[in-house]
Amino acid sequence: MDDFSATLKTVQNVFLFFLSFCLAAWALLVDYRVYIAGIMLGSLASMVNARFLAWKINKLAAAAIEQKGRKVTLGFLTRAAIAGFAGLVAVRYPEHIALPTTIVGYFFAQLATLVLGILSIRKSKK
Repeated sequence: MDDFSATLKTVQNVFLFFLSFCLAAWALLVDYRVYIAGIMLGSLASMVNARFLAWKINKLAAAAIEQKGRKVTLGFLTRAAIAGFAGLVAVRYPEHIALPTTIVGYFFAQLATLVLGILSIRKSKK
């Protein structure tokens, strides 16, 4: 297993732990349900985008190895549409999901990957 797949698997495990924590907080903190739901929706969109990007990168690597003449893109429009859909859901149901926390949740997978990468580099240097 390469470093990319191992890191993504670790990010997915952190995401599942974070999502379970958010669900528990959503159940206990009734006054903050709107904000917690936004964080959950944004982080879910972020994780879906991370998994989709990983799939596209693996596809791009396979195409480079085979050296086919086909053009392979990273699917920015698809990932933007996923984020846009999450934002649209937050705008459509403002009484259930807060848009600002949804936007904050968009950065979950990127920040988790950054932190786990830094921890991995520190661990390997020791």
